[in-house]
Amino acid sequence: MKDKKTLLNKNIELGDGKTTPIELIRETLINFSWGFAGNSITLFMAKEIDAAVIVNFFIYYIILSYIINRASYETRLGKMVVLPGSAALGAFSGYKFAQFISTVL
Repeated sequence: MKDKKTLLNKNIELGDGKTTPIELIRETLINFSWGFAGNSITLFMAKEIDAAVIVNFFIYYIILSYIINRASYETRLGKMVVLPGSAALGAFSGYKFAQFISTVL
């Protein structure tokens, strides 16, 4: 257990920056969630599922407040891969999930 903890907290070099695997995973999940929540809103709005819209707005703005207040990415990896890649995957997943939920409801 101790070895896994040190591996996740060990500094690694990726491109032009240094990070830890745990920080990379956390930021990727946050960006994915941001895209997921943001894109789900539009489909729920189009289907007029108001309860889902308000829940998604709440989640979206919580995530957005974190993103706005965090330190900006300083590396090319963060700016060109971590943020847009994970947010785009989240947006597409949110679109598909919202389609599924709106079909069930």
